[in-house]
Parts: sequence; structure tokens; C-alpha cells
Amino acid sequence: MMKKWWICFVCITLVVTIASAQTREEKLASWLKKFPQADTNRDGVLTMEEAKAFQNKQRREKRKKVTIPPTHADVVYGSHPNNVLDLWLVPSDTPTPLLVFIHGGGFRGGDKRNFDDSLIKNMHKEGISVASINYRLTKAGLLAEGENMYPAPMHDGARALQFLRYNASKYNLDKTRFAATGGSAGGCMLMWLGFHPDLASPDHKDPVLRESSRLQVLAPRGGQTCTHGPTLLKWFGINSLNLSKQKGIVQSSSEVKQPTAKQLALGLDASPITHLTPDDPPIYLFYNSANKPVDEQTPWGNWVHHPMFGIKLKEAMEVYLGMECHLEYKDGPPVTEYESQQDFIIRKLKSQPKDAIKGDPPAVAHGDSVLTEEEEAAKWKTTGFKQSDTMGGGEAAISKSGKFRVFVLMGQSNMQGTGRAKELKAPYNEKHDRIRIWANGRWEYFVPSQRFGPGVSFSHQLAEFWPEDNIGIIKVAVGGTGICGFEKDWSYERAELTFDGKKGPLYKDLMNAVAEAKRISQPEFCGFFWKQGAADGTKKVLANAYYDRFKQLISDLQADLGAPDLPTFVPVYMKDEELLKALLSKMNEKDVLKAKRSASTPPENDGELLKILLSYINDLDLPEAKKLGGRRPYIATVINAQNRAGREIPNVTTIYPGKLPRGDDGTHYSSEGYITLGKITASAVEEFYKAKE
Repeated sequence: MMKKWWICFVCITLVVTIASAQTREEKLASWLKKFPQADTNRDGVLTMEEAKAFQNKQRREKRKKVTIPPTHADVVYGSHPNNVLDLWLVPSDTPTPLLVFIHGGGFRGGDKRNFDDSLIKNMHKEGISVASINYRLTKAGLLAEGENMYPAPMHDGARALQFLRYNASKYNLDKTRFAATGGSAGGCMLMWLGFHPDLASPDHKDPVLRESSRLQVLAPRGGQTCTHGPTLLKWFGINSLNLSKQKGIVQSSSEVKQPTAKQLALGLDASPITHLTPDDPPIYLFYNSANKPVDEQTPWGNWVHHPMFGIKLKEAMEVYLGMECHLEYKDGPPVTEYESQQDFIIRKLKSQPKDAIKGDPPAVAHGDSVLTEEEEAAKWKTTGFKQSDTMGGGEAAISKSGKFRVFVLMGQSNMQGTGRAKELKAPYNEKHDRIRIWANGRWEYFVPSQRFGPGVSFSHQLAEFWPEDNIGIIKVAVGGTGICGFEKDWSYERAELTFDGKKGPLYKDLMNAVAEAKRISQPEFCGFFWKQGAADGTKKVLANAYYDRFKQLISDLQADLGAPDLPTFVPVYMKDEELLKALLSKMNEKDVLKAKRSASTPPENDGELLKILLSYINDLDLPEAKKLGGRRPYIATVINAQNRAGREIPNVTTIYPGKLPRGDDGTHYSSEGYITLGKITASAVEEFYKAKE
């Protein structure tokens, strides 16, 4: 309520300052009616001094300060005067998790006591200790040339974490369970620390710096996920940003001194999203404002804390990398998994495994065991099912008439799908009596609520093809995942070749669903729809082994699904003939000649020439290979392996959908593209079964 009074008071003040026909006495009388508490002497008359005092009081109350005395105050963790922290330890017989508060202030101000007592109280109730740090501040901003510019503040944050880990036994802290929260600049810093590679230096002479700088749980408020100007302009879709902090004044970023090449490079490196990898910790982002359009007049204070920062990070984490990311902002979609950001912090810290520091593989249970209710529920909350669980439209029974034809869908981001559910039209956004998806550990109606991929149109077309039968979809798809992440013979080490170790064994996720589906229904497995490959184009060793791994995956599925003739359908970017043309267009004549000379015999046809060129690229140094293949220098080998599978492995159909419509990022399909891909693949399924008749 006090916040609402304050907002109203400021608005009234602005209106009065601009223009008004009222006298000062009339204005004060009007304010008194709205804010009677401002009349401190209760004489029924509001003076200008009382009005100003009331305004200042509101400002002071808005700047909350901790009043609970710390267990340890101003503990020195580094050499700079600002390298101090406070600790509020919770009594415990065992080491406690720790929440670190990092204050905001644009990297130019703020203090470690600038937060509310309730944070400490709520954490202590749950057995979690709290720390709050100060760090080096700049005079003109994080990227401005001068003392303490980037990366100094971030390195202070890292050292504070390392110091706390080094002294974990002294303070009774569990060094494997560190979370961080903080607003604005503090939010930016904690995300940078959470995503940046570990700064631990095992052989450093300073024992503090041998400790990990990693966090296990991230909870920023109003934090900037990017500090790179050109990227922000692209995100907001404008040509300049308003740099003025004064209301009513516009200072265009295009009209001030432009950043140097060094500052642009630092802006990228200072951006937390730059350092994001699939094994980074879960995050719950919070923003006070709504996702309103930003234009060139939008005040600095509005866009710098805009939920677009969180929206872009959530897209990168969930859609492209299959990571856990929760986002709360005004008028935005609700976070259903947690009651609040603090609930997220508490539950995550209390459930973090002892191996939570980046680089250690998670413990995997072996052998059969009876699962508790909690463990049973956890089977359906894995990374593999994360998106599928958002595509269910409520529990649905399976009709006893007709067959229940079930298809397995697996792959990375273009199987997972980045299409927006709100762009779906009938019948794809409606419940269908004969279409089901495995979601939340059960069969549900197939009605996406957030994002969708090719499975929607795929299932609808097949329901038309088999009008008497039911169609079921079991989908295990995670963005950015290499084929090793889907292997039956899964290992953390192989999965980590594409940073997929902490996603867990996705094949096991699938088999859990298959076992439960068989228990509650009578599925007849009719096809395997595979859309994957890009991740394996990043490394030579992965690309060269792709064919054998894919062949083994198909064989394992046929055996474990009890469908020895299970057909596989693989959309491929291009045929070998087109692949050869693409390579020749990127290679100069000199390289082509070198490639031909490296072969033992001259190529007699295009197929042999393609093999020679692929072998030549594999022998190149990585920088040279990247000139031809970009970020995925060996993707041509993966495409060739998929084409080979269509020729050599029984019941494998390769599909060539051509250039489908793509989204704004140029990598993932648009909603229209996913619908088209689903239809094309469904048509291939139809042709396969027609040929069997």
C-alpha cells in the first residue's frame, strides 16, 4: 500500500511542477486529502515543509537496509577496501547451504546492506546461511575506460565465492550448495558468475584462488543478461537507446561517442549470455515491469531492467539448450513450478546433490529398485520431458476401438520446436479425440501451451490417414544435444563431448515412458522420427562416428520397443548431390586440387569426389575447417552419414523437405516451417505403409 501511495505522490508532484492553475495552498490541501499521514502535527493543515518531509521519508523507506546484526561483519576477502562481506550464519550441526546477496547500483554505487531483513529470516527458517558482499565500483560504468572497469567487479564476486569456499569449514558452509541473488548490476554479476567457466586455478600460490567460483542456483532480479550495445538494439528492434536518466530528456546512443572496438569486445564478454553452456545451473529470473515495446524515447531506467533480458535468456536456455530457466515478469506467463523466487532458491539449495560443482558427473543409480513416490514423480520431470510436459492438454483416456499407433520423436532443437503455440490455428490448437502425447507421466491431449515442433501437424495428418485408429506421440527432445546424449549405452563422458552430461541419459527417459505406456495402454510402435545432427558437426570425432552411433540407436530402439521392423524417418538438409555442390562452392580450386591429389586414386564419379572432399576437410586444422563449415565445421560429414543411413540401413527413409521457412534467428524454423516439416514427414510415413499393403 505504501508503494502505491508513493507512486501517486510522485505523479501528483510532477503534474504540479509542470503546470497547474491551482494556488500553492490549494495544491497542499489537495495533497492532504490524498495523504493525510503527511500532516505530522495533525493540525489539519499541510505545509510545504511537511510535504517535502513526507516525500523524503518515502524515499528513505524505499531504500531498505538490513537491521539484523551479522554473525560476522566486514570480513575481508581481498586486497581492495571494498572487498568485504557480511555473514548471517544459521546454527547447524551439519554444513549449511549458502545464499550470497550481490547488491545493485549500476556498478557505481550500492552497498551490501541494501536488502530486506525478510530474506535472512526466510533463509534461516530453512537452514540456509546468508552472505552479502561489497565489490569494487566504477566511476562511469562497467565498460567505461577507467579504474575498476570490467572485469574487476566480476572478479571480486568470484573471489568472494572462492574465499567462502576456502573458509567453508570455519563457517560451517556446504561448499557444493551456493546460490546467489541480487538486483540489476548484482543480478548481472551473479549470472556472469553462474555461466562463466570456473575461475579456479588449482596450482595457484594463493589457496583461495584454487577454489571453485561456480554457483549452483541463480536468482537475479532485474538483471541484465547482455551488456553489448549492438545486441540490445537488435533485441529491442530499434536503432538507438535513450541513455538519459532524466525523465523527459532523450540522449540517443547513436549521437554520443561510440564505443571503441575494445569496449564492444568487453561488452560481449561481460554479457552473461555469452558464456552460457548446457551444464550451467538452473535460474529463476524476476522483473518488475511488463514486456512493453521499447522505442528510442523509452527512459533508461525502463529498458535497462526490461523483461526482454530474461525472455532472450529463457529462449536460449530452454529452446536451444534444453536447460532449466524460470521467468517471472509483470503480466507474463506464471511460473507454475515454484511459489516464488525464494521458494525456488530454498528448494534448489536443499535438493542440490553433493556433485553440483560444474565438471563432476551426477550420480546414476544402477540396478532395479522400488521407487518412492517422490522418485516416481521425478522420472517425469527430467530434461528430456521438459518441453513435452508443456504440450499436454489434460489427462486423456485411450479409445479401445482401433489400434493405438505410437511414434517416438527424438532430436534436438528443431525437433523440440521453437514455434509459438499462440500462432497455431484450428485444428492444431484444439483437443483431438484420437491424438495423445506422453506428458507429465501419462497420456494427455496434444495441445501445446508454449512452444511446438513438427509433432503437431505430423500427428494430425496421420490421424486422418488412419481414421479408425489412435495416434500417440512420445517425444524426448532437447536443444543442442549430440547423438551421444541419446545412446542406450549412455556415458557422462561421451555426452559431455557436446556438453550434454547433466541432461542425463535421454534413452532412459524414453524407456521409462515406454514401460509406463505399456502398463496403462496397448501401444503399437509404428515409427521413429529423428531430427538431429547439428551438435555432432562441431567435432571431428563425433562426425566420423555418427553413422555407427545412429545405426546402433535404431537397432536398440527396434529391440527395446519390440518392433524389429520399426521404420525410421529422417529429414535431412540436403542430398549428397547438393552437399557436393555446396562444398565445391565454398572451396577454392586450389583446395579441390589438393583434395584430389591426396586420394590414392582419382575420383570416377561424384560420390567418390564427395568422399575425397570430406576426408580432406577432416584432415584440415580446425581454423581452416571452420572457414568452410563455420561453427559446425564437420556438419557435411553428419549429413553424408544420414544420407548413407537411408541407403544402407533397412527401413530408414531419408526425407528432403528443402528450405523451410525459418524464424528470426535464421537457424530454427518458424511456426509455418514446423507445420510443413510435420506434414512432409507424415507423408513419408504414409508412403511407407502404403508400400507394405
